[in-house]
Amino acid sequence: MARQVEDNLQCPLCLEIFQDPVLLPCSHTLCDGCLRQWRKEKGDLSCPVCRAEFASMDPPLNLALKNVCEAYLQVSVGPQDLCGMHKEKLRLYCLDCLESVCLVCRDAKIHAGHRFCPLDEAAQDRRGQVQEALQGVKKTLQHYINLREIYNGQAEYIQDQREWMERKIQKDFEELRAFLQLEEEARLSALREEERQKSRMLKEKMKALGQDITALSDTIATAKQLLTSDPLSFLNNYQDTMARFQEGPDGAQLPKGALLDRAKHVENLKFDVWERMKALCPPHPPELALLEELLEESFQVGQRRPKNPERNHKSHTVVASVLCRLSSFFRPNETRPSHSADDHT
Repeated sequence: MARQVEDNLQCPLCLEIFQDPVLLPCSHTLCDGCLRQWRKEKGDLSCPVCRAEFASMDPPLNLALKNVCEAYLQVSVGPQDLCGMHKEKLRLYCLDCLESVCLVCRDAKIHAGHRFCPLDEAAQDRRGQVQEALQGVKKTLQHYINLREIYNGQAEYIQDQREWMERKIQKDFEELRAFLQLEEEARLSALREEERQKSRMLKEKMKALGQDITALSDTIATAKQLLTSDPLSFLNNYQDTMARFQEGPDGAQLPKGALLDRAKHVENLKFDVWERMKALCPPHPPELALLEELLEESFQVGQRRPKNPERNHKSHTVVASVLCRLSSFFRPNETRPSHSADDHT
């Protein structure tokens, strides 16, 4: 409806809303400026629409139509719809400058040789481009939303991983502490046992040595009495005294290996324990570690797992690899090593 009203208010020459419209004798209406330009170019007095000629022409101003055009412009045309240079309505789109122009701009030098199209047609083409770009932006937005969900899932799963790894670390260190405690107790027990044995041996030797000291002390006292006796008593007891000297204990010697074996108990202690610990802790392949984690997770109800294609692919690969190894071990046609009777006991 608005379009039809605007068409009825357009000058047939400039195709713009009438400015100072004048009424010709033939009942056609033109802008006063357009009519003067027509006279200047053609040099005759004729109607540009119907070509009717007039002897003299001083058409009156169509005041009613002028008021209608001004009211229409005030209602329908805003500042953004007018050319900033010529204050005319923007009706065309310059395809070279990529801007909206009025009819005066089209004929200006600044747009000489440029291509133009109606605003509606240009807008329709650009709407298609905007729709296509909008689809791409929507896909990007959806991708970002999905990525945010993955990030949230990973953030939650990190907590689950931390809890699982804490339990694994605590379990491994408990096993190591138990192993080291057993090693410590065994080492201390062996040390104390050797101390008891060698202390008992030394006590027995000291007891025997005490008896020898007592016998030697008695022999010395007897010899001193013999030396102070009269000649007859001395000679009568001389043989017995010398025999006691000869029967006395041999010179006492320090026993070999009486002290604790330092090399056995403390030398290379850490290295020996480390060697034994290596046998307790063989290398753990990463695939088996991941399989262990997956198996443990499979028995945990409500386990939060992020949507991570890389993780799922890796998990499936590990499980497939382990299952392949197991299947190859249990092949019926594969040669099995014979088992001895001791293996079944």
